Amino acid sequence: MAERQGNGFAQTMMNKANHLFRVFAYLWLLLTVYALHDSITLSHHPLLGELGAAALKALVLTKFMLIGEHMKLGRGLDHLRLIWSVLIKAALYSVLLIALHVVEELLINAYWPSDTSQGFDSTSITVVLSLTAMAFVGLVPFFAINELGRVLGTGRLYDLFFRPHQPAPARSGA
Repeated sequence: MAERQGNGFAQTMMNKANHLFRVFAYLWLLLTVYALHDSITLSHHPLLGELGAAALKALVLTKFMLIGEHMKLGRGLDHLRLIWSVLIKAALYSVLLIALHVVEELLINAYWPSDTSQGFDSTSITVVLSLTAMAFVGLVPFFAINELGRVLGTGRLYDLFFRPHQPAPARSGA
């Protein structure tokens, strides 16, 4: 009996670690694309430094996403049509991510004030709105995949993408 409970605990921890890794990997990929864009368009942004910052920011945003999940943010939307569930969850989480990002920036600046001679204030309303829009657009595919997986059932989406399957039989003309 104790062995079964131990295996259940280990499986639960593996599932949680897998989920954390998937959220981190998606956010890191998204932020890496943004970093690549900045590196190409802004000559004073070296790509290697941007990639390191993207990985750290992805860890922080992953933490924020998991906080939102723990708070059951958007859980009551599961009865809606899939498109609405995806769009509303993407909007809720983008607002959560940016709000927590702003709080984090304010706390960091309160404890470790720095010279903002670069003219970039990550808490200004235009920057916050821009970041929120980018987060929303970036989170739509994330939640579309998650919600589709939820509707199809555990493991079904994975099977569709990564397991061999037979092509559907050809339909006769109607």
